[in-house]
Amino acid sequence: MLFSTLIKKIKLYEPSLDLTLLEKAYNLAKDYHGTQKRASGEKYIQHPLHVAYILAEHKLDITSLTAALLHDVVEDTDATLKQIGEEFGNDVANLVEGVTKIRKIKEISHDEYHSETIRKVMLASAKDIRVILIKLADRLHNMRTLSPFREEKRRRIAKDAIQIYAPIAYKLGIHSIKNEMEDLAFKVLDPEAFNDIDRRMKDTKQDRIIQMRRVKGIVDKELKLRDIDATIIGRTKHYYSIYKKMLRKGKTFSEIYDLIALRVITKNVRDCYEAVGIIHNIWTPIPKEFDDYIATPKMNMYQSLHTVVIASAGKPVEFQIRTQEMHRVAEDGIAAHWRYKGVYGDKEFDKKMGWMKEILEWQKESKDAKEFMEMLNVDFFEDEIFAFTPKGKVIQMPKGASVIDFAYAVHSELGDKCIAAKINGIFVPLRTLVKNGDQVEIITSKAQHPSRDWIKIAKTSKARTKIKQYVRNAQKIPIKRFDIPQDFEKKLEEWIIDVDHMVKPKIKLSKCCHPLPGDDIIGYATKTDRVIIHKTDCSTVIKENKSSVRKKIVHVSWLDSVESKVELRVQALNRIGIFAEILNTVVSLNTMIKSAKARSIDDDYILGSFEIEGKSLEELQELIERIKRIKDVKRVSIGNYQTSK
Repeated sequence: MLFSTLIKKIKLYEPSLDLTLLEKAYNLAKDYHGTQKRASGEKYIQHPLHVAYILAEHKLDITSLTAALLHDVVEDTDATLKQIGEEFGNDVANLVEGVTKIRKIKEISHDEYHSETIRKVMLASAKDIRVILIKLADRLHNMRTLSPFREEKRRRIAKDAIQIYAPIAYKLGIHSIKNEMEDLAFKVLDPEAFNDIDRRMKDTKQDRIIQMRRVKGIVDKELKLRDIDATIIGRTKHYYSIYKKMLRKGKTFSEIYDLIALRVITKNVRDCYEAVGIIHNIWTPIPKEFDDYIATPKMNMYQSLHTVVIASAGKPVEFQIRTQEMHRVAEDGIAAHWRYKGVYGDKEFDKKMGWMKEILEWQKESKDAKEFMEMLNVDFFEDEIFAFTPKGKVIQMPKGASVIDFAYAVHSELGDKCIAAKINGIFVPLRTLVKNGDQVEIITSKAQHPSRDWIKIAKTSKARTKIKQYVRNAQKIPIKRFDIPQDFEKKLEEWIIDVDHMVKPKIKLSKCCHPLPGDDIIGYATKTDRVIIHKTDCSTVIKENKSSVRKKIVHVSWLDSVESKVELRVQALNRIGIFAEILNTVVSLNTMIKSAKARSIDDDYILGSFEIEGKSLEELQELIERIKRIKDVKRVSIGNYQTSK
């Protein structure tokens, strides 16, 4: 590529732009890279030229293009950041530094490498989003020029592309880079599957062209009759998306019919909705294949109406209907929002980039690379669903999110205090998964607080992080005092226990007897500074008293007001609505619910399990009596006790 080719591209969208600084950067990069060559044998300067050209295709500003030409000089030559700053300004130097830091990753494990790469990308880009854009262009050109490398290196670079950089491009809404990067990586990682799809696409190309022209002609004619000014663009789905659909739906290539899509680009939003109505009048729409991303945009700013209809020859055709501005954002994503003065400080821009701040918060909480990647894979890469608050506010979450995730997505305090919820007017437990289009009402209690068990239910990083923060900082099971017998005082130093000033012992209620507030209890101290609480009449305690080797006893007692965890079990006839009635009764007493689930015992009975926290034994007894009054409830058990109707 010639420098003049880059200049021509820039002039197409900014004909009056002063390119003196850009030319200076090109000359410096060319001089410093000198005789350096890439693996292909071409001069190294071709790489930064191509990177800058990719950014010019997305209409990036002169600072980004200048940094793109210089992005490798500090890493690969004798040039310094100080020199870059003096000759091209701090903005260019900061961008070059950001891109350079991402490359400097030590040799570590696979999970740690991916985690560390994303951490560095996010940290660098938090200062200036253009760092990501330059890095994406850099990686895309690397993917285009992989052939000279040995297979092992090609596969490693391709994995990075498909697991890290393509998802980042998607999150930023830059679909053109995301799609090309995925197809290039797919070709390297599974050449057999890629070549099979490629062959089949070529074999069916002529049929698709004929079908596309026919459908396009019909729609164009009908839109003109309604005085709707629109441009219709036909496209073929990219290979990797076809491959993923085959895997997701368990179908062969011949069973995937919607291989073509038509984009209808209109002048305004009103025409978008009118156009989809016209298309639905011409052909039969496929149920559940209509999505309104104009009213509820995706988190990456994407807006469009999607529908699939049964068109000519009984074959499905997908339509994407959007305005010109929406189309620009769909292709360029965050790059479409960038202007020469930048958009930092713009509230709308900050809102759209809020996900990056969340990731930076997660990385503070997660020191484990594998855990960080698991969190990231949920919030960052998975499909989204849209649910609604009772007031109609749209809440976006990853597919598979629970009621707890919804509560935290609305507000952290709402999540901390949630005890149950109504989905579309019906009571449901916290572990219930939220589906697309659900209306969710969160029920709270001032006495509620997060439980460690919620971590197993929560899917989103925000929810999991907040729950872990509380669990880590909260006090343990509240025990009023610890009195150590005289014969135990001799070993105080050995056991690191203070009689008068207990050093935050780790308290655990025994699972063998489930002690309740009000029960007579006894504690056994362990060498790991834990105290296990049993009922005094527990079989384990009786057995221990008979043993010749005694454990160290710690005398304990309950606070007057205590929040101990209790499992409540309810056996009832298996009829519609019984679980919701029981849950509603529990909620009505402002009882803190940690988890709720039900399973069938047989064809006639179900067993409901509710993990709760009670303030007192009296309240617990009141709750049991109320549940027993519910029609078709046969038995209630708590701890080791059972009570029948």
